[in-house]
Parts: sequence; C-alpha cells; structure tokens
Amino acid sequence: MIRLLLLIALVAPGLPSSAAGEDVIPEHPFADSRFETIDGVRMHWRERAPDAPEDRPLVVLIHGFGGSAFSWRYTLDALELAGYPAVAVDLPPFGYSERTGEGPDWAQLVNGVADHVAPGRDRVVVGHSMGAGVAAELAAATPGRIRLAVFADGTPGLRESDGLPFARVLQAAPVREAIEAWARWQLLDETYFRNSLASAFGREPTAEEVAGYRRPLMQPGTFTALLARLDRRSGGAPEGWQQVPLAVVWGENDRWVPIDRIRPWLEDHPDLRAFDTLPGAAHNPMDTHPEAFNAWLLEQLEAGEI
Repeated sequence: MIRLLLLIALVAPGLPSSAAGEDVIPEHPFADSRFETIDGVRMHWRERAPDAPEDRPLVVLIHGFGGSAFSWRYTLDALELAGYPAVAVDLPPFGYSERTGEGPDWAQLVNGVADHVAPGRDRVVVGHSMGAGVAAELAAATPGRIRLAVFADGTPGLRESDGLPFARVLQAAPVREAIEAWARWQLLDETYFRNSLASAFGREPTAEEVAGYRRPLMQPGTFTALLARLDRRSGGAPEGWQQVPLAVVWGENDRWVPIDRIRPWLEDHPDLRAFDTLPGAAHNPMDTHPEAFNAWLLEQLEAGEI
C-alpha cells in the first residue's frame, strides 16, 4: 500500500484533469430523480409508484461497489409496472449523492430516505453485491419494518478485517489529491473501465452501460470520500440480521463472488425463502439479464406473506 501511494504521488502531477462538463452533479440526472438532505447528507435517489396501494411494501434497491441507482433502471421499470412503490438509493459518495465520507452510515441514510418517501410502509430491501451488507444492517436495525431481505450476488461479512485503517493516512491533502487524480485518470481511460465492467457483466457492455456507470464516478471527491467512509465500516455481519426472512439470487457465472464461497453460510439462515441461480448471468444479473432477474424478484414479492 505504501509503495502504491508513493507511486501515485509521483505520477499524479502529470495526470490529466477530468473531462469538461463532468464535474457538476446535474439537477435532474433522471426523470424520476429526487434530491433531499437526509441527516445532514444530500442524497439522490430514483423513485417510482409513490401512490401505490398502502398494503404494498416499499422496495428499497441498494447498489453495489461502484454502482448507483442506474444499476436498477430495469428493475424500477418492472416494479412500477407491477404496482410496487420503489426507490433506488445512491450510497454516498456514489451516484449523484453528496461526495462526503462524513455523516451517518449507509444503512441509516437509506432508512432515512425510506422514511422520507414512505414513512408508513413496510419495506423489502434488495442489496446487490456490497449493497447486501447494507441490506443486512437495515434488517438488524429495523427488523419490524422489513418484510423480506433480498441478496443479489452479495452477502454481509465477506471482509475479514475491521475497516481500512490506512484510509486515515490517505486524508493528508497531498496524498488525497494524488489518489483522486490517479482514480480519475483511470476512469478517463474508457478501455480500462470497459474491461472492468465486462468482467462484472460476463459480456461486453454497451456504450450506454459504460456511460451510465462511469459518469457518476467522474464526480470530484468520489474516491477520497469513499476511503474515509470505508474506514468507518466494520467487516463482519451485523448481529441480528437473520431475524428477517431472506431470499437469495446469484448469477450462475459470477466470478467476482463465486456462489460456492457463501452458499453454506446463507443456507443456514433460519427463514430462507429462496436460493436460486440465474443461468448465463455473471455478477450483475439486473443489468445483463433483467427479464429473468425481475421475474424472480416479483415472484418473491408476490409470495403469500409478502
């Protein structure tokens, strides 16, 4: 890590700045965008079907590392069509939420968004990859409000260490600026970014997909804010998360988080409603196999007790 930081510090002054026009968060990134300050942090989310029948739970969609509300574009469409109220939240500093590593943890912010949007509704929390850990934290903190937790290619407790202590060192101004320049330089290399996305997708991404994932990450301050936030996160699964019913779905060809790593642990859940794989899908089934993913999710929502 120290060698990497020294290398970044040496090369950063010669790195190009960000592309023009990509430094300002747009007022309305999407037609369904909402912005609000939640617990002191300016949050962005996408919102659908807020006037759905009161007996329908609010479906809270939580993206993974490097993702955003864009990741759930097809799922939002399917939920709205089926009559479910839904929000896809940008975890700061991802998407178009504020670039800050300060403030409440992700679960508290997501809970604040849900309370703001639909204070009287129960929830179904859907977490993809890293977002599954946030969904588990919500389940542990507010079990009485959550009808079902859904993990998509992710699970809490995969990290073995508690936080990232080295992140504190990275907050020094010269190092912080060097890291930001290095990260943005990597993103400016579209081939590098496209290859990373192809690895997660299990296929070549389209131009729309590359732009949808890459554009929010180009916002200044993303990576140093992320390091500060990760430094505060613990590595283990939150105590008590298993008191909420669980459904799990996995891409059959996921090489980022192979299903064999986590199947024995998740299958011990006391109220496991489903554990299924999607043929042909890799780590991002909601992007690459939206029809199959959304059909599976709606099946879980429409099960008798949901």
